[in-house]
Amino acid sequence: MPKTTSRSSEASVNVVPDLSNVVGFPLSEKKAKIIRDPYGNFRVVVRRYYWDCVDQRGKEKREYLGYVVDNVYYATEDYRRLFHRDGTKRCAPKKSLSAKAKDKNMTADLTDSSTQAFLSSLSTILVAEFPVYYAIAKETGLLEDLAQTWGADNANKILAIAFHWMHTSSNSAYLFKSWVSGKLLPYWESMESKEMTEFFRELVEQPDWRKTFFNARIARLPEDEVLSYDSTRVATEAVANPYAQCGKGKEGGYQKQVGLALLLGHKTGMPVFFRMFPGQIADVSTVADMLLRFDEINEKKKIFAAVMDRGYFSLSNFAKFVDSRSKVIVAATMDVKWIREAIEKAITSLWEGSSHIRGDIFGVTVPVKPKFDDNEERELWVHVFRSDSKSSIETQAFFTDLEDFESQWKNWDDDAHTGVCPLLKSRKLAYYRTPTGLPRQCTLERDNEKINEAIRYFGFFCDVSTMPAKAAEVYDNYCARDLIEKAFRSGKSDVEMNVARAHSDITLEGRFLISFVALTILTDFHRRMKQKTTRIVKGKAVVERPIGDEMTLKEIRNYLGSIRLINDGRGNRIWQEVTVKQHNIARRLGFPDLYRELPDWGPR
Repeated sequence: MPKTTSRSSEASVNVVPDLSNVVGFPLSEKKAKIIRDPYGNFRVVVRRYYWDCVDQRGKEKREYLGYVVDNVYYATEDYRRLFHRDGTKRCAPKKSLSAKAKDKNMTADLTDSSTQAFLSSLSTILVAEFPVYYAIAKETGLLEDLAQTWGADNANKILAIAFHWMHTSSNSAYLFKSWVSGKLLPYWESMESKEMTEFFRELVEQPDWRKTFFNARIARLPEDEVLSYDSTRVATEAVANPYAQCGKGKEGGYQKQVGLALLLGHKTGMPVFFRMFPGQIADVSTVADMLLRFDEINEKKKIFAAVMDRGYFSLSNFAKFVDSRSKVIVAATMDVKWIREAIEKAITSLWEGSSHIRGDIFGVTVPVKPKFDDNEERELWVHVFRSDSKSSIETQAFFTDLEDFESQWKNWDDDAHTGVCPLLKSRKLAYYRTPTGLPRQCTLERDNEKINEAIRYFGFFCDVSTMPAKAAEVYDNYCARDLIEKAFRSGKSDVEMNVARAHSDITLEGRFLISFVALTILTDFHRRMKQKTTRIVKGKAVVERPIGDEMTLKEIRNYLGSIRLINDGRGNRIWQEVTVKQHNIARRLGFPDLYRELPDWGPR
């Protein structure tokens, strides 16, 4: 086929057309000129001149309007539809972008410009594990409580940011903008770092949000729920934040930090309340204040007690708890006089069938009235427990240490060591009669009375409560206390709660609110990972072990990470391939149809 160009003859190649004779040219543009491009085609251009103050000289800026072919004017879009770049005419006109959009009816129902941009640039949407997060938010009532407090649009924003933090294990605000595109999220418009900071502030500046939101979360707890209390320190480099204070770190030394306290339900595994406090305040000083604020928010007074670890055990703390009528359970320190007296009262009953709790655990409750620092007596309850397996382990370890010490004493070589023999400074010498000589020069003689005194309480442990309760009830609740430790670990590893990236106390509290939402979803996710599931095989019910025995949270996210939805451009969605393993993971988490039914949320 002969090549058709924009030059119909030798004369047209050499002669520049006269604009006044060009068919279809808009004569309203008085400054338009015709020039040749590198391919020899005639282009219509407007030269606009201006003064550059930096370079101190005049410059030219060109505006290209279209092409002239065989004395006919074509706008740039029309020219590209009919001709190739080198001027060769196309065999068939190329469809314009607007024609394609019209053919596919892409703009029929799209009024939001951000949605149009989203759909026009994507053919698939990454789904990953986001439907699991969203389903948990709905089932736990979290989505409803967020919408009740801040409105549906802000609730979706909060969830989208929480999904980002959980998916990436990073809570950097500036990363959200680059991450959000092409994913199935409750809210999918990108937000600049500054916009997100303003959003954090707006959440906290909402009037009475604490009472509204926390009360809604508390209302979802069962009537007999027990809460664990714990606090942690979050490192920060904030300058103007009044909560950022120098406090003693767990690894020694002082660092700038913010305190974060949390209450978490045992039966539900659900966080229901948090608050910030200055980093230099000791954990024990925050407990009474935390429980007092909790009582102010908790309208229905549904909570049975709060459980705390051994770090909060002291008479001064118990005085605060009793005087403020706080219901608490605290692990006891065994070498305290009034605890030892309670053990002696209970010891004869700890081998009776009536005191059996479960397994090899026996428990007895003893009411006590120790004298406090203010010379007042307050009533407490000591719950004494005995475990044969614990006693066996402690006894074996104790006598193994004594045997090792005696072997070192017998085989000590003065020639191989210099200085004072460290065996003479060992605490284990307390279990022997005073040696008559140096190591290796004499034989150690055990003091059986001291040994009997030491092993008498092996296998025993105690809790103290500020309210009357059964030993079995206290034992069950304290055993469940590790949930809050796991929640903190999950928050620090999965949503980076161990770093506070905010200089304002209001912004930081808004950040912690997002972390609290993410933590609520994660704790329920972990709870589901521990549950056994049942499936029908050949008409018979088969019990499956918990999926958490086979996979970690990161492994589950990795398996679900490839799931996508195809968007057909008309607002319709189609699942891409979802494997049997991915369906089984969702089923074992309690959502059998999650990747079969099309989600009714997210961008369209």
